[in-house]
This record gives sequence, C-alpha cells and structure tokens, in this order.
Amino acid sequence: MDTLGGGLSIAQLVIDSLLEGDWSGVTGNPVKFGLGNVSLIFDIIFIIQHYVLYGYTDQDQGQDSVEEGPLLPSAER
Repeated sequence: MDTLGGGLSIAQLVIDSLLEGDWSGVTGNPVKFGLGNVSLIFDIIFIIQHYVLYGYTDQDQGQDSVEEGPLLPSAER
C-alpha cells in the first residue's frame, strides 16, 4: 500500500504537469515529490531484504523449527 501510494503521488504530479504543459507542478511542490521518492526507495529496500536477501531457501522448507513447539514446558511429571 505504501508503494502504491508513493507511486500514485508521483504519477499525480507528473500527469497534472503534463496536462497543464508546465513542469512547475513537479518543481513547485518539492516536498510531495521528495516524500513520494523517499517512500518508494525505502519500500524497494524492504522488498529486496524480504524476498532476496533473507528469503527462505529450499533447505528451510520442510524442516521443523523450534518455533512450532510449545512456549512453556508441560508441568506433568
């Protein structure tokens, strides 16, 4: 959603400037343009981290992990 919002914000600036034939719409609102770009840059970094750098490998699939067990040991003796 954040990626979509940043992209649509920049697209709105560009489309408005194209329709008016004046690029001062993009340069006249540097905060909106910068915020859209910063949002897209951070989202790209998060997507690369999630899917490329720290994604699951073939070895991770099918192995039982410790997290699947109970949090507390049973009290039975």
